[in-house]
Amino acid sequence: LRLVERKQVLEDSYRSPDIGLDLIGRSPALDKVRLAIERIAPTDSTTLILGETGVGKDMVARLLHARSRRHERPFVVVDCAGLNEHLLQSELFGHEKGAFTGAVRMKHGLFEVGNTGTIFLDEVGEMSPEVQAKLLRVLETGRFRRLGGTKEIAVDVRVVSATNRDLQGAITRGHFRQDLFFRLASFSVEIPALREHREDIPLLVEHFAQQSNLRFSAAKHFGPAAMETLVRYRWPGNIRELIHVVQQSVVLSDRDVIEPEDLPASVALSVLETSPSPGEVPSLREVQRRHVLGVIEAAGGNRAQAARNLQISERNLYRLLRRYARQSRPPNGTDTDTSS
Repeated sequence: LRLVERKQVLEDSYRSPDIGLDLIGRSPALDKVRLAIERIAPTDSTTLILGETGVGKDMVARLLHARSRRHERPFVVVDCAGLNEHLLQSELFGHEKGAFTGAVRMKHGLFEVGNTGTIFLDEVGEMSPEVQAKLLRVLETGRFRRLGGTKEIAVDVRVVSATNRDLQGAITRGHFRQDLFFRLASFSVEIPALREHREDIPLLVEHFAQQSNLRFSAAKHFGPAAMETLVRYRWPGNIRELIHVVQQSVVLSDRDVIEPEDLPASVALSVLETSPSPGEVPSLREVQRRHVLGVIEAAGGNRAQAARNLQISERNLYRLLRRYARQSRPPNGTDTDTSS
């Protein structure tokens, strides 16, 4: 029976994470997360992962599974935010043939698929009250019924969940069940935003640049000025945004050493933009700089379109951006403050 279940899991592409996975970075903030993972993983308890969008909650969930006694069993991911209430219930608990219009055959739910393994409920704060109630029952009893079914099914599943929402606030507003929160959060792990461990950015950039070079058959790296720009940027999208920026820069750059002007405009503009002091009269060059950056922003970062709107060549636009990048760098590279 186990071999049949395992075959079904593999066919559905729910595979156990690589035991060699690890977080990238050497900061005290990440060391704290690593220590929490090592201590919580063997406990088999429910764990709630907290953090902003893009910080790597999925990676932490995979590490919790990979370092647990269930590491050879299924690891099943459920995107609670990507499905409406009816589809989410069907995904989690399955349904019987004829349970609703379109249910032409019986379907196993992901709790069944993940039996003896780990189920990861991503963005659990988006669940409707009805689904919350059914999930609570599974956590309390280890049993559930398929939609349209009468037979109770017993499962042994470790539940790891994640959210970027303030669940305590949602409980106060009546949008999330307090009893479910306590069931989900036997332990909790909070992942810091990327701006809170900027010292890890160079390592992350080098790692993802290497991956992009392999993927796109390139041999590019980020120069010191570009790296400084990346460290200074606030990263509202965290590591997920950083991956996108690195890939885009590797693919679109025309040279092997990536400079600040090769970065996406959203990053360069944010770092280059400065606010004048009260009463300060900007110079003509500063007025030009702000105008050029504003036109690029209005064009959605499309530099070819921005050049047309400015009625200059793309080459001249890139020359201006290089000049602005040089002007933004601290003299002699002595300014190492990366706070925001």
